Amino acid sequence: MKRLWLVLLVILAVGLGVWLKRPGGHVPQATGTPLAVPEDQAGKAGDVQVTDEAMQLAEIQVAPATLRNVQDRLAVSGSVQSGGDQIAKVTPKVAGKVVRLLVQVGDSVQPGQTLLILESAELAAVQAEYRQALAESRAQDSNLARQRQLARLGQFARPQIEQSRSKAVEDERGVHQARHLLEEERAKARQSEAERDVLRQRVQRNQELQELVSRQERERVQADLKKAEADLAGAQARVRGAEGDLALAQRQASITQRALVREEKVFSGQYLTSRELVEAEAAAEMSRVRLQGALDRLHLMGGSPEQSNQIALVSPIRGRIQDLAVTLGETVPVEKAALTVINLDKVWAHLALAPRDVSKVQRGDLVELSSEAAPGRIFRGRVSSIQAGSDETTRAVYILAPLPNPQGLLKAGTYVQGSLITAERQQKLTVPEQALQEHNGRPTLYVALSGDDFEVRHVLLGAKGKDWREISEGLRAGEKVAVHGTFYLKSEALKSSLSDGCCAGE
Repeated sequence: MKRLWLVLLVILAVGLGVWLKRPGGHVPQATGTPLAVPEDQAGKAGDVQVTDEAMQLAEIQVAPATLRNVQDRLAVSGSVQSGGDQIAKVTPKVAGKVVRLLVQVGDSVQPGQTLLILESAELAAVQAEYRQALAESRAQDSNLARQRQLARLGQFARPQIEQSRSKAVEDERGVHQARHLLEEERAKARQSEAERDVLRQRVQRNQELQELVSRQERERVQADLKKAEADLAGAQARVRGAEGDLALAQRQASITQRALVREEKVFSGQYLTSRELVEAEAAAEMSRVRLQGALDRLHLMGGSPEQSNQIALVSPIRGRIQDLAVTLGETVPVEKAALTVINLDKVWAHLALAPRDVSKVQRGDLVELSSEAAPGRIFRGRVSSIQAGSDETTRAVYILAPLPNPQGLLKAGTYVQGSLITAERQQKLTVPEQALQEHNGRPTLYVALSGDDFEVRHVLLGAKGKDWREISEGLRAGEKVAVHGTFYLKSEALKSSLSDGCCAGE
């Protein structure tokens, strides 16, 4: 308040002094002609003249504009994207019929929350296979215990070494055959994959040249692509089957080899055993392998021995249900996404960058963005990736910057714009923040001329520092501007009606 009263007293004193000095008691008029400066340009708006006494009373001080190292700001714009670990498409591990729907579109969900429940006939078949394997394993374990008891009682006397050797050779041959079959199936799968890739390229080329390619040709290629994908899926399934056969053959060969080693020791007189005991041990081991295989398949399908044939689909992330693609009673295949969960706590800004500015940008640079979807909010993030190539149409290079979005204000597709602050520093012309005033909402400086004359000049602003502003247009290095007492100069300019002819209304 004291400062305001001081300024008012200065204005009254100076006005009175000027009135006394001039004939007729009129206020001295500033020299010059009011200028109309376009709002998007910098330039002179008028002149204002003050006396030496006013300079002292208003404590008007001038200083030259200086060059300062300023981080470069690049204008960027683009759209918001979601994805990565913030979006999850929930698919079943095994086909099944929807028997319960526990969520709807828009519902909030937590990690591990059950979204829907499926009933699977395929899972029921695997559970039955597991129970059968469990019963067989228990029977073989019981038989092994009985054979061991008989061996301890001396029931078995002569080892069957030759039979064991023959069995080992046969099992080894089985391993080689299984390995050979696996290699053949892998080769067929690679060939199917190559055929699929070729057809994908043809489909893409037909889409790009759809005006030059007949509809019949496009549909034929699409049909060929679907067939190739089905063939590839079948080939991959056969590869997995061959891998399982090879693993089983290797386990069988390993069991037989151990039995052979045992028989060799018996043959050399190290300890007593019997062919019946060896066979019982091998049978028990094989039954345990089959039991474990059935249990593994059960777990891969999302089931367990203790549960029924129902499968719960759960959310892997926290978020909201964006899409619900199934209905009650529908059978859902494994390749179909039943639900989509999206988390908007973090989104990605997909921003366009001019090719000439790419060399200035690096990962970690700060971006400050705004959006009409969140008026008055500034979203800050750092560049996480820079596209390797440019867009074929716009020639722009795109960058990605993750943005914290805890309130979910930014949705996928939202338009954003703002600045990218690079690590590169450039020499920029700056003035103290207090040197700036506003005329009709436009930033204005008072440039010192000879004597007590000041030019009222509109300028364009650039970067902002702690106590300075960049002048991007309207001022030259070395020009002196008023840095203190600018409020008095503004009041004089308003009284003289020199600032764009606007000041009488301010």
